[in-house]
Amino acid sequence: MNDPKLSEDVVGSHLEVDVRVAFDTQKRMALGVLIYPFIWLINGIGSGIFLEQPLLFWGALCLFVIVAAIRWLHLRSLSRDDGFNIKRWKSWLIWLLMPHSLLWGGLFAYSLQQPNSMFLMLMTFSTAGLVPGGTDNFAPNLKLGVFFVLSMILPAILVTLSVTHQWAMTLLLLVYMFFILDLAKRQSQAYWGSLNNELVLAKLSRTDALTQLDNRRFFDEKLNELCHLTSRNHEKITVAIVDCDFFKKINDSHGHDVGDQCLKHLATLLTKCLPRTTDICARFGGEEFSLILPGTDVEGARLVMERIRQRIESTPLKLADINLSMTVSIGSVSRVVKNYETNLPTQLFKEADKALYRAKETGRNRCVFCVYDEVSKDYLILDS
Repeated sequence: MNDPKLSEDVVGSHLEVDVRVAFDTQKRMALGVLIYPFIWLINGIGSGIFLEQPLLFWGALCLFVIVAAIRWLHLRSLSRDDGFNIKRWKSWLIWLLMPHSLLWGGLFAYSLQQPNSMFLMLMTFSTAGLVPGGTDNFAPNLKLGVFFVLSMILPAILVTLSVTHQWAMTLLLLVYMFFILDLAKRQSQAYWGSLNNELVLAKLSRTDALTQLDNRRFFDEKLNELCHLTSRNHEKITVAIVDCDFFKKINDSHGHDVGDQCLKHLATLLTKCLPRTTDICARFGGEEFSLILPGTDVEGARLVMERIRQRIESTPLKLADINLSMTVSIGSVSRVVKNYETNLPTQLFKEADKALYRAKETGRNRCVFCVYDEVSKDYLILDS
């Protein structure tokens, strides 16, 4: 399910959004995870607590350093290539944040009970700075920001309410806490609003205006990316070109407006025939559509391409005064990618184009398949 903070029409892959949000969070948190031991060191030495209560000072410092190191390693462990790693990484965020925020919140509450006024002042100013800084770091994840605020301030509220009975301080802390919670909410809204606008612009740059499919630029980029990815695990990939038969005759007979309706109709049918979110369908230009099917061999390609051909042939475009039947010719190439080569994306598209022309030359309304032969190190045409 797409994130409710984003417009439904701009989210292509929820995993892609998760990756983006995770890396934004990583970038925002990079400095924050290391700041706790330094501020505690300054507060402890500046207030003299390191002499008055050395066990507390050194024990807390060791905990801050250990947790900071673990959180830093956790941040650096993030990988773009593993969706499951993203999920695990996000689930560990709160568990690794908890020791830092709860320890600091507890120390701040403890400072309210101490006669050392310098320690109280330094802890108060430090906490007042850490809390809003943290909510900005956690803007991509509002729940994490709320937990951070509560764990930093609630212990102090409980102490002033039940131990020191400082009702004025309790009220001030409550006002401050609700102000920061509101700030966290507004920071999160600003982050998601900005991300939504960015994704809208990105979608416009990669989308064909007429059919709302991906455009040629995005197709070329995605094909290059998928060739890289499939070569890592020696996986299969299929590239296909779908061409509307006699499209010029449709334009000449019925006008370009009807021709545009035909292209939209084809785009809808192609999308329905490719239910996997990993499949790519783009308008390459004119009446040609290009497809990428990761993890699909020539037998899988036969099933998919025949399904496309039959669906289009059996589903005429129904307009007010016409019932227009269409057919398509399809050329497809399949290969197990063992090694990435710079010209591989271009080569795959070129072979799919050859197969398409073979389909058009031998009668149209048919599929022609091409497969890479490991023995001859060449591409072989296989008719439908």
